[in-house]
Amino acid sequence: MEFTFVSGHTALDLAATLTWRSSYPIELLAGPRDLSAWIEQAGIEQAGLADGAGRVGDADVERTRELREAVYRTASAELLDQRPRAGDLRLISRTAAGRQVTPELEELGRVVWRGGVDQVLATVAHQACVLFGGPDHQRIRSCADTQCTRLFLDHSRSGSRRWCDKQTCGGRANAAAYRRRRSQPSPR
Repeated sequence: MEFTFVSGHTALDLAATLTWRSSYPIELLAGPRDLSAWIEQAGIEQAGLADGAGRVGDADVERTRELREAVYRTASAELLDQRPRAGDLRLISRTAAGRQVTPELEELGRVVWRGGVDQVLATVAHQACVLFGGPDHQRIRSCADTQCTRLFLDHSRSGSRRWCDKQTCGGRANAAAYRRRRSQPSPR
């Protein structure tokens, strides 16, 4: 399975492993193989996450989903100008308190990030704490595509980014607008 990392933050990319939440939810972390693939791909996309997951079991998948949902609800609360759930904040903080992924310098110019699922979750939760506890929490946005439920960080200068990904959601919106314009009769 190929995962997409366009949220601009590892914790928000984890939150995106349940897609189309409001219409047709698709669980991308269906089992241990999926979680292993996400960790491996996230390690490539996001420096500082483990280069591999080691052994992954069903309990690891469940813990990851729990963290994912706590992150999603907390980020969504920010967007809705609501208070986040106390239990979600505790789960994120408790998970962040664990031992994180650690770097191992193999040679000059090459570092390998070591850690299993517990360390990956601690690292992601730590990053979520930094995001939600710092000024970047005000840059969290929801994709303007009404079907898409991906959250992302808006690092644009104007702070007006609308799409989680310009190629997918933005491309669909532009194509639909083009088709609407083409189907309208031209003025005479």
